[in-house]
Amino acid sequence: MRVAVYARVSSEEQTERGTIENQIEFATKYCDLHQLEIVEWYKDDGITGTIPLEQRTEGKRLEEDAKKKIFDLLLIYRLDRLGRSARIILNAVYELEQCSVKIRSMTEPFDTGDPNGRFLLTVLAGVADLERETLLERMWYGANRAARAGKWLGGIVPYGYRVNNDGFLDISNDLLSGMDMSEADVIRLIYRLIADQASTTFKVADYLNALGIPPSYTRDGRQIKRGKRKVNTAGIWRPGRIRNMIVNTTYKGIHYYGKRTNKERELIPREYPALVNTETWEKAQQVLRDNQLESMKNSKRQYLLRRLIKCGICGMSYHGTAYGSQRAYYMCNGKSAYKGPNEVKCTSKNVPSEWIENLVWQECVNFIENPGKAITELATGMDIRKSQQATLEAERHKALVAFNEKETEKQSILDLYRKRIIGSVDVEQQLQKIAQERNVLEERMRELDQKITNEKTMINKFNKIEDLLTNLRVKLNSEPPFDVRREIVCDLLKEIIIDTKTAENGRLLAVVNARYIFSKVVIRTDTDSYLL
Repeated sequence: MRVAVYARVSSEEQTERGTIENQIEFATKYCDLHQLEIVEWYKDDGITGTIPLEQRTEGKRLEEDAKKKIFDLLLIYRLDRLGRSARIILNAVYELEQCSVKIRSMTEPFDTGDPNGRFLLTVLAGVADLERETLLERMWYGANRAARAGKWLGGIVPYGYRVNNDGFLDISNDLLSGMDMSEADVIRLIYRLIADQASTTFKVADYLNALGIPPSYTRDGRQIKRGKRKVNTAGIWRPGRIRNMIVNTTYKGIHYYGKRTNKERELIPREYPALVNTETWEKAQQVLRDNQLESMKNSKRQYLLRRLIKCGICGMSYHGTAYGSQRAYYMCNGKSAYKGPNEVKCTSKNVPSEWIENLVWQECVNFIENPGKAITELATGMDIRKSQQATLEAERHKALVAFNEKETEKQSILDLYRKRIIGSVDVEQQLQKIAQERNVLEERMRELDQKITNEKTMINKFNKIEDLLTNLRVKLNSEPPFDVRREIVCDLLKEIIIDTKTAENGRLLAVVNARYIFSKVVIRTDTDSYLL
């Protein structure tokens, strides 16, 4: 009788312990004892028993060989090697029996060669299914109890955190190898770049790669699968990973256990130490939405009030859009792909961009030319700028250190080439990569230099608010371009809230509430205007 042996393990952990080798050794001795000839081996390493036999790599080959009559008897170590549910086991047995193949367990008293054996197989399949479901239910209840207690239950630990000896999540403040930053500092840097400076995820990824900060895969030494093999990752930051970090609620102090399963189950919120405050986290979410909706590469018009207008109905931001070739409006995000909290489209009114931009700009001009008692309000803003300047200077120093290290990396590559350890192709690739990283760092340092210069100008040159106003008046007299007007508006404007009202004739009216840093609220509608 020609015999085939099917062996399976369901996890990488079992594979490392050599369980499949134990099955092979047992089958070899079993066939020697019973004088059976093994014509083929089928081994599924790290394959779960919850998927059908024909969807497994070796299982599919087994069924194809059974149809070709290559073997007459299939040996398995235990019945659960065929599957972990009664349906999968019985389907596999049925398909093999249609090919006149008998199944025998080497450790259980059944053989499909007789009616009693087939009946016992059905019973054992049901028992295997019951054992699995019972085990999963116990594990599920136990995991929920631990989750409610706040323990971190496996899975990848979020970047910036670590699991302590008691199984709880703590902030990782240990310095990264060869750097003066911790993982927590990296997360705060990412949020600062996104929330405060409105950087894109592409720009942040390039910046972190240029700084040489190791991502989580490199930190943990993890590998990814390429076919059947595991290989090291590229070890670089990617925009998608930056985006996932920004939307992760763990960083504002709350994690929901149970979100990753496809089954319906209770979501358990757990509180953890926050790396950023809720305001910063929410601001970063808004920047992500704005960047997606208003990508500059798709923009045909510059919008002066971008990211400054909020909807009074749903709370979402307004974005610029155009109808036809000329008519431009500000429209609530809740009316497009992003829905409001009630999962319905927002009913707010669109606002003509020319009208509202002229309204806001004129108020800024009026303040600059006639500030009155609002000067004391601006004095408070100077203290805030001083703290921002220190943060920018610290980031600039880190970028400079990383930039200087690129020259050392370049010399190291050339030394390896001179020693004939690497070839010319590798040298060219590495030097191009170093050049790209230097360009990213150089561009970022130029941006920081400009920001630092602007802050120093505001703080040092304009020690008196009167001097600042004088400077702003000079900019106004020189017919400022869009960038200068945008800077002035952002400096003087806190927010714009647009409430939609219904007039007596049924017509929708947009009520614009513009709040400035000089404690003035300007309210305008389509039909009238008045000043508070």
